[in-house]
Amino acid sequence: MKRIIICLTTLIVACTNSSRYGVDGPSTGGNTVENQAIIDYIDQRLEFEYYWLDEVREKCNSFDRRLEWESYLSNTLGRLETNRDDGYVNNKGQRIFYSYIREVPSATRAEVSGFGINLHYTILIINRDNNYYGFVVESVYPNSPAEKAGVKRGDIVTMVGDGYITSSNYMNHFNAIQSNTASTLKLDLSRQTTKETLSVELAKGAYHETPVVYSEVIDVDGYAERVGYIVYTGFESEYDDDLLAVIQRFVDEGVGEVILDLRCNGGGSLSSAVKLCSALAPATMDGQVLCAIKRNPNNTKSDVSAQFTLENTGEHFTNLERLTVICSDNSASASELVIMGLRGLDFPVTLVGSTTEGKNCGMDVTRRTINNIHLEYAPITFMCFNAKGFGDWGEGIAPDVDLTSETNEYGVSDSNYPLPRADWGDQEHDIALAVALASVTGRSITTSPKPELQSAEAEEIALELPRPIEGIRNYVE
Repeated sequence: MKRIIICLTTLIVACTNSSRYGVDGPSTGGNTVENQAIIDYIDQRLEFEYYWLDEVREKCNSFDRRLEWESYLSNTLGRLETNRDDGYVNNKGQRIFYSYIREVPSATRAEVSGFGINLHYTILIINRDNNYYGFVVESVYPNSPAEKAGVKRGDIVTMVGDGYITSSNYMNHFNAIQSNTASTLKLDLSRQTTKETLSVELAKGAYHETPVVYSEVIDVDGYAERVGYIVYTGFESEYDDDLLAVIQRFVDEGVGEVILDLRCNGGGSLSSAVKLCSALAPATMDGQVLCAIKRNPNNTKSDVSAQFTLENTGEHFTNLERLTVICSDNSASASELVIMGLRGLDFPVTLVGSTTEGKNCGMDVTRRTINNIHLEYAPITFMCFNAKGFGDWGEGIAPDVDLTSETNEYGVSDSNYPLPRADWGDQEHDIALAVALASVTGRSITTSPKPELQSAEAEEIALELPRPIEGIRNYVE
């Protein structure tokens, strides 16, 4: 046994030695010292912690260490065959990996300066004759310049500046809006619900990027319970207090039913997911195991398995009996863990929307500064399981009410769901919210929303950009 261990150790050291180049690398010379230091960081975690580390160790001599660090990780992962659960294939046939390494600010996010608009990943053709494109507003941050100017979820951006959006400029315009790369913005908008057009001019301003983008308490005529509705777009631990404050407000205002809107939530912090479930679960579930994570048995850096339990249940809701979740193919990772974790404890969760992304794996996230570059590195390192030991949701979780199907029990559908159609809280035009409320109250939909309101005229899908799937992140440094 001792001899085997010595041989294995020698193999690992050889793979992580920065002076050893793969078959694609140069025989002499090499990358810059700064770039190589980051590649060494990437290699080290892949070989010791990546869930499919066994194949990494087998193939480490073939990795192309001449590349810049920004492209090295995806190139390396693309050489592996056993890691099919790390990512998805987009509509162009390209492999998009969940594992990532990226440059991040040196300080924790608090207040940012920008326009406050998130765009949907689907790009529309709004004029077939001229091949003009349109962007759809996914959400608007509270108290941002966009919200103050009247921009709403569901608005279609038809012009940027004084020009149309075309195949040659759409990425520049998309980044100008989504990533705040422009200094100012002039946008022409079309509002789907009213068919009105408007023009806004935006200058950058300060706002908080809270993932708690909308909440309200809804009273339904003839239904005894008040319904709390919350839109949560990312499990970000910096904003746990925002999330828990809304839940406490629901309790204070006598809410008896909760609709949790995760249709735009690609995942995030594991600890935030546990806190959310703990806040919703009844007091009798305190201390119960919500989920377990399991790593590769050869992972020598972290415990192979770990359990996460519900804590302080009953501190907010004491006897919530069920949860209704609005989901889509953009609901992934920690969003799916909330659904399957609660179901694993036999807590009823009803899903309204479309099949979720199907991401049952997660990352141990580390942060390091190398040559004044602040890096966040998150390779896939574990798989997730609920209290019943079930973790097979890699193909997605099917909804109880499928809004893309014309045969669902409520008789309303949208083949392009979850394309945004209306502002948050619009019970008349938001098909998902209307159906979720009907599911909660047990009533049929009679006046809202009509199927024809869910299809914008002259609207076609042009292309889709990579979806913002973040993954279940367990911060270890």
